[in-house]
Amino acid sequence: MAGARLVLPGGVVEGDRLAIEGTRIAGLGGDTEPGDLDLTGYTVVPGFVDLHVHGGGGTSYTSGIAEEALHAARTHLHHGTTTTVASTVTGEIDDLARQAAVLSELVEDGTLAGIHFEGPFISHNRCGAHRPDLLRDPDPALVRKLVDAARGHATMVTLAPELPGGLDSVRMLADLGIIAAVGHTDSDYTTTLEAVDAGATVATHLFNAMPAIAHRAPGPIVALLEDERVTVELINDGVHLHPSVLDLAYHTAGPDRVALITDAMGAAGMGDGLYPLGPLQVQVKNGVA
Repeated sequence: MAGARLVLPGGVVEGDRLAIEGTRIAGLGGDTEPGDLDLTGYTVVPGFVDLHVHGGGGTSYTSGIAEEALHAARTHLHHGTTTTVASTVTGEIDDLARQAAVLSELVEDGTLAGIHFEGPFISHNRCGAHRPDLLRDPDPALVRKLVDAARGHATMVTLAPELPGGLDSVRMLADLGIIAAVGHTDSDYTTTLEAVDAGATVATHLFNAMPAIAHRAPGPIVALLEDERVTVELINDGVHLHPSVLDLAYHTAGPDRVALITDAMGAAGMGDGLYPLGPLQVQVKNGVA
């Protein structure tokens, strides 16, 4: 293929040639050939990596049904996401363990890249679209139960570090080589820094489901933005964050520490209507959940 704008690790290249052999990229550059596909006016980018996504195409990773999870992954693949970490939603511990067992099979066959547990170890005050009655303190034994249910495929666990057991769970996850993410939290600035020192390395959808910045109480947002050990997730969908807030985060953390995520639910790729998000029903109206 030739003529496209290529987004490469070292920068953007205009109109170069990309050689494909089978399903793999074989090389860059060289003379064009008669059989080359003309992609003038198009942009070719690497496959997207989504660290935080709950479903798509009308199906969810939380259903516990392998066929539905596979359909969700294929929906995002169709739109360019070649590496997907499947995210759960707050539920009963045993239900989450069963979901993890199903999702782990899709990790083992290469469909998914890992499993992200979002909830139930989060703050009642910042629960968002998670059922408050199902929330639990991040007791390390309960956190470990979910991790073990994923059969070595747990990639990330989002928790509120200010809750009882929070910092101990962060340390345990770090020791296991699993990402501890700070999110859905009412934590203050100091406790958030303690969580990072304990091993937390990701901010779950920064700004959303956490205290706002105040001039005498910077809270978790400032702590997570300023620490170079933390990757900050941002939902860049035009709804969750104002463009100026995105710019602030991007310029403060820098491109190497920002991960744009979809946080998509089963409604992604579909029209308006009611869609499940874990045990909840979410209405999508005029394209907004």
